[in-house]
Amino acid sequence: MVLIDPTTIPLIDFARLETDFEGVANEIKDIAATWGFLYIKNTGIQQEQIDRMFEIADVFFNKTSPEEKASTPWGSIENAGYDDRRARKQEKRNYEEYGQNEVTKKDDPKESFAFRKTNSYDQPLPPTLKKVNNEIQGFMRTAHEKVALKVLACLSVSLGLPADYFPKLHNFDSPSFTTLRLLHYPGLTGDDAATPVRLPAHTDHTVVTVLFQHKVMGLQVRPPNLTGEVLEGEQWLDAPIIPGAVLVNIGETMTFLSGGLMKSTLHRVARSPRAEDQGKERFSCVYFCHANEDTKLAMVEGIQGGVKKTPPISCVTGKRVETVKDWIQHRHSRGTALALEREEAAAKQLQAEAGLAITAAA
Repeated sequence: MVLIDPTTIPLIDFARLETDFEGVANEIKDIAATWGFLYIKNTGIQQEQIDRMFEIADVFFNKTSPEEKASTPWGSIENAGYDDRRARKQEKRNYEEYGQNEVTKKDDPKESFAFRKTNSYDQPLPPTLKKVNNEIQGFMRTAHEKVALKVLACLSVSLGLPADYFPKLHNFDSPSFTTLRLLHYPGLTGDDAATPVRLPAHTDHTVVTVLFQHKVMGLQVRPPNLTGEVLEGEQWLDAPIIPGAVLVNIGETMTFLSGGLMKSTLHRVARSPRAEDQGKERFSCVYFCHANEDTKLAMVEGIQGGVKKTPPISCVTGKRVETVKDWIQHRHSRGTALALEREEAAAKQLQAEAGLAITAAA
């Protein structure tokens, strides 16, 4: 078992996979069960490929007209398009479930663009991004094959499953909600420079997430010694930028598939702790790896020690979530007008189910 240091996010060297696959797999399992976050180096992804994604992000966010950017707005059902957080009003509601009260300023400028795989969604793209979409799709496949699938193979083996079990549920050529998201946080100046949190604490809805950081820090991770409701004044860990390494974290879907054995850890975006970063814009590139759309949101048979979790009632359909597609659409739609209506109906249904259970027990 890996000795877990609660003050340092662990680092795994993929160069060891060829000579000690099982050892690396067990280390990743231990880290995923405690930290839920790990750095990985020697992935085989060239730095030039990563830099190119940030060049594309800079052109789109800084040199494209507001009208063109807004021409393909993000939608919760499709989980694709341009998202201007200044225009969204449900920031607080989306994060209340974690027991804390981090609410970003409504005028704190941050924006993103989410790309879906071309085989999953016929996505409309603004001209600036349409001409580079082949590069985007190629980078998505690279991140999938060189990082995500290898992490999934390690988790399969360490959980007592065949090495290809989780990879088969994540076929890049099958429909899924997998996305690549480019994010832009303009530099803070003047009074805004005191803003402590720019994206409140949350967990990802994925199976695994791969983060490519750029030049400015900002990501904070809740360390494993802190559990339960988030309390005011907690000291979270600033995730450093390690040259040549990517940062991987476990998502909520994996907690369902593993019966809770793998941990989806809270994280947030805050001001960089480094003096040299102050006033500078921050870019990040995130690969959100989701399972095939028809994958059942349930603990995998054969996993020992896990506990089956009951999926929620969807705020989109009003029915119990069954598949990963249902799950992602539910999670991304929370806070919308339709979702609020559905959630009220779901709460009444759960109350009715609880009442029936009590009556039956009596």
